[in-house]
Amino acid sequence: MQGPEPSEAEINVTFERALDKALNSQQVKDALDRSAALDREQLRTRALRARAAITGAAAVEYRAFLEVRAAAATSGRDDEVGLHRTGARGGGGLLPLLAVLVPGVAAAAAAALLVSGYGLRAFGGRLHVADGLITAGVIAAVVTAGVLIGDLVHVLVAAARNRSDDPADPQDGPAQDLPRAREEWELALLERGVIPFLLGRLEEATVTGRGGRRPR
Repeated sequence: MQGPEPSEAEINVTFERALDKALNSQQVKDALDRSAALDREQLRTRALRARAAITGAAAVEYRAFLEVRAAAATSGRDDEVGLHRTGARGGGGLLPLLAVLVPGVAAAAAAALLVSGYGLRAFGGRLHVADGLITAGVIAAVVTAGVLIGDLVHVLVAAARNRSDDPADPQDGPAQDLPRAREEWELALLERGVIPFLLGRLEEATVTGRGGRRPR
């Protein structure tokens, strides 16, 4: 997978943060106290001039970080597409409204027909009309029950489908690995790049101050 191009600004910000952390480390502070040839600002200036060489010490970790970030971005786009598709399947518009209105209207019609039919029969009205209303009411009640059962089945099927189509938890994917990859890059930059460079320059300055001979 082709990762994003390295960002010079990102590298610079991370390098300067690592440089400040290294200069404040006890190891470098002790070396500065033992050296009279360089002070903190001179050491910082030398490190800034050698930024490209120092960051190269953590090139492997930086490339791994870029690859993880690219994977996380791709995974995020895929999850977004999945959510849009799920929303489209879930649907809006008239279908949910009809699913609520149809059973309600059918139930109201069934109740009205049954009440009217039994009312006519109770008051000695036209029996054939009453029987017709009762029959229509029973049919409407059966239709209402059928619609309710169908809606229930639809809801259960849709819920099962949504569970199976849910995107993976982002904590289980590349997004979880991204902070760790950045931390590994910054740690490698600090421990294999910046601190060894600073200590090396201090040692060189100390040797030069002693006449160019390294202590045995």
